[in-house]
Amino acid sequence: MTVQEIPTEFGHAIPPRRPSHNNRPCEELGYSPRSLFQKIKSIYPRFLPFGHAQALSKEIHQKLAFPPTHGCHPFTQPDIFSVAQEHAFSHRRKEPKLVPGDLIFKVVDIAGVRLYCVGFPMAKTPGVIGVWQNFGTGVSTRLAEHLLTKVDTLVEVPFDAAGDGDLSIGKVPTATHLPETAAHQALRERIVGLLNRAPVGPQSKAVAIDDVYLYPTGMAAIYGSHRASMQLRKGPAVGLGAIFTSTYFLLGEIPGFKHFGACDAQSGVMDKLEVYLQAEAEAGRKVSYIFAEFPSNPILVSPDLKRLRQLADQYGTIVVIDDTVGSFCNIDILSVADVIVTSLTKSFSGYADVMGGSIILNPSSRNYPALKKFHRETFHNEYFSGDAEKMLANSADYLARSTILNRNAAAIAGFFQAHVGNAGSPVRKVLYPSVSDTSANYAAVMRPATAEFTPGYGCLLSIEFTTLAAARAFYDNLHVHQGPHLGAHRTIAFSYNIIWEKEGEDREFHAGYGARVEQVRIAVGLEGVEELIEVCKEGLRFAVAAAKEGNP
Repeated sequence: MTVQEIPTEFGHAIPPRRPSHNNRPCEELGYSPRSLFQKIKSIYPRFLPFGHAQALSKEIHQKLAFPPTHGCHPFTQPDIFSVAQEHAFSHRRKEPKLVPGDLIFKVVDIAGVRLYCVGFPMAKTPGVIGVWQNFGTGVSTRLAEHLLTKVDTLVEVPFDAAGDGDLSIGKVPTATHLPETAAHQALRERIVGLLNRAPVGPQSKAVAIDDVYLYPTGMAAIYGSHRASMQLRKGPAVGLGAIFTSTYFLLGEIPGFKHFGACDAQSGVMDKLEVYLQAEAEAGRKVSYIFAEFPSNPILVSPDLKRLRQLADQYGTIVVIDDTVGSFCNIDILSVADVIVTSLTKSFSGYADVMGGSIILNPSSRNYPALKKFHRETFHNEYFSGDAEKMLANSADYLARSTILNRNAAAIAGFFQAHVGNAGSPVRKVLYPSVSDTSANYAAVMRPATAEFTPGYGCLLSIEFTTLAAARAFYDNLHVHQGPHLGAHRTIAFSYNIIWEKEGEDREFHAGYGARVEQVRIAVGLEGVEELIEVCKEGLRFAVAAAKEGNP
């Protein structure tokens, strides 16, 4: 079989190209040289406002007469003004520093939709970009496209901004929020059906439709869960294991954030967590919540959820689990999680052309009454109907696609695992739940097989090479699409851990818990197994050659 190179030009959407709504990641977005951004035609609006989102920002910028030195980013949540201040002026903020007066806050209505617009000096964009990257509450491509057709109705909503950027913002106008449609209800019904099918054990209470809350993005769901937990229990959060970069930076905004990175079987992490929780309790301090991905992205470690639940019960804290990588169909974590957060953008959607997220409250949790009360009183829909409709259509074949994703990832993991330890092989390690030393933890929450579906280990794996040169040679000659997305219809590779270094993080710190720059992350798609194996063989051939040359 001849391996075909990917013909897609850099900066364009991952194929098949579509005429609109390509709100998907592309290449090493956000981490590439600035000159490359001129080539980008398609990107997450959560990362940068491209396409319709960019056009809407420009319209607002012009009509509200923002200074020419300032950019403008619209949001749907009124609390984004305080979030922007906390983020931009944080003691953790690196150069360029923002100061009160740099930010401009304005509110507009377009056809009954209220937007909260943050203006910022373009020269200091790196200091404020996390506001839309890490909190996920910006305007989606479809919502922006809809609002552009109504932009002639734009009116500014006056309010006392207390000096534009001053730390004491006046009373912000309340949100109008977006209307729900039948698609929203159908989505919640589908999610509930997946959660309640083939449970690992008996459920004292099944998840109900009104226990599911939909959000514009996965990060918006994580932020929503964060707000709820922090409201109920004031105190630091704990991060357990490898955590997606935006989540890591969001949690890092919390004073006292504690991160236990290493969660492999040799780490003794649960004993360390117990010591920490005991020390906090003795000091009279509360831990707000413990956050973990299951399994973790990108090193696919599965923490001991049973022990985690025991510790959370003992010390009275909330457990929030992000199941995006494991996915609804493969794992059942309702026996452990008080809250489940999911990026529906990934394998639930499966086609990389719509974004969404969800929060699921576990009715069997002792924290359910308080969490439910908070969400009932504060939640308002911000998920645009067009996105909900597309998500509903995409997810119709979720189980069928997941069968293929599980199969393809397992096949690639097996292919590389056969090279580990061989003489001359540049493959040091395969990171995948089934071959991890934490595989028993994954198996403990794996759903039983049914006639309809046999669960697996998900679509994501990473390959660790013996040298950075071998990893680079493999990545540069692996003829699949490149980018930070996962769960799509096409296989996508990414040198994920380079992110940490490019974000100013300590490479050695993250390598210390297993996230090393010598790894290449692969998110499989729906291609045939033989095709993917041939592509991997071709990339591995170059990695072998690089290793033989002895380059570090």
